[in-house]
Amino acid sequence: MRWLRFFLCLVGIVLVGSLPAAAQPFDLIVPDESVGDSLSTELRRLQAIERDISLEKLTQAPTKLEALIELGDLRLSQGKLEEAERFYEMALEMQPENMLANKGLALVYYHQGKFGKTKAIFDRLTQLYPLSEALHKEVDRVRNRLSSSGELGLRIFEDNRGFQEVVSHLEAFFPSFTYPRLSARYRFETWQYQEGGEKLNSKVLASTFEYVLSRRSRLALTYAPETITDRSTIGAFTIHGVTGTDQLHLAALTGRTAFKDNLTSAKRALAEDYGTLVLFGDLHERARIIQSITAGDISDGNARRRFETEVLYFLQRRGIPLLSVNAKISSTSFERQFTKAGAPYVYWAPTDFRAAQVTLSWERGIGGHWWWGAETSFISNSYRDAANPDTRFERGFGFGLHAGYRFETGRLHAEFGDTIQDYYRQRRLGVFGSFDF
Repeated sequence: MRWLRFFLCLVGIVLVGSLPAAAQPFDLIVPDESVGDSLSTELRRLQAIERDISLEKLTQAPTKLEALIELGDLRLSQGKLEEAERFYEMALEMQPENMLANKGLALVYYHQGKFGKTKAIFDRLTQLYPLSEALHKEVDRVRNRLSSSGELGLRIFEDNRGFQEVVSHLEAFFPSFTYPRLSARYRFETWQYQEGGEKLNSKVLASTFEYVLSRRSRLALTYAPETITDRSTIGAFTIHGVTGTDQLHLAALTGRTAFKDNLTSAKRALAEDYGTLVLFGDLHERARIIQSITAGDISDGNARRRFETEVLYFLQRRGIPLLSVNAKISSTSFERQFTKAGAPYVYWAPTDFRAAQVTLSWERGIGGHWWWGAETSFISNSYRDAANPDTRFERGFGFGLHAGYRFETGRLHAEFGDTIQDYYRQRRLGVFGSFDF
């Protein structure tokens, strides 16, 4: 009987050991690295994936795709680029158009110095997700770090007051390869104002130096003196800092700028010393909120305050952005409407201006290079000023169209729009071209 019990126990151990239990050492059925055929290589890759999924402490119970992406993100943050590349590539085999996996692989190529592959992925993503603001910012950030770039542009603004602005600019961006955290941007602008048969010209030469303190924080200084023809120069400047977390950011700006509401205010070379606080962040992956507060003191002794709240939301279809909805409300007030002599100011100075605007935007890529988009908005403004002590309203619709073409070393862009601006209707036309060199 003892021998029978011993024999049955031995058989049981052998049978249990042959079952594919969860605790079974997976290495036993995987060839070692000396075996170089393709099947053995694939088995070792699968073993590594299963081991990483089981060992790493993921933030949530994931699907296989989510696990691969999160492991790729983890390896990228650890600087293990080859492993991160492997995880992202396996995720893309499952879902080739996945934004997170593509972005991760692009960043791997970026850190490996494979800038051509980085650009190719981002160019493809901007076609798949043309409305993703976060993606466009990531593309611009990476492209700016890859090479020096330049931009030419012309903008024309006309309104039903009879005031016209024509602004042309030439801009150059230079990253520092000796000090990767430092970059410089130079911009030259010419302004032409026309109203009632009178004309006025001015020029701006701006220099901006930006230093990246960390992944979430940066500091920038801009000096942009504006010289008005046959008149004094306004020493404009801006100090700009941004910091925050992955979800919430705080930006602070302070400086001096030219205050130009019409031809008369431009002639007088009025300047405004201002300070702005901006709090912005993502409510979730498809919504962003922006809250800003601005206080300014004008060189003629007046002052103004402005509060603005903006919410941006993306409507998706099958996981791809279809429309963006932008809702904005703001309030602006000037401290005084009359000078010390009792005359109205030469610019518009409302006691209480309130604005509400809802904009729907749509954009679509055509092929690998062309894209175009349209937007429509409804605006409702109310105000009181020196000429209108009772509240007045301006309501109406606006629209905009834009089109562009991307090529290997740059892009071309054109836009046109007609909308309500404050208490008047304004039309705009713009043409831009940027290139890398």
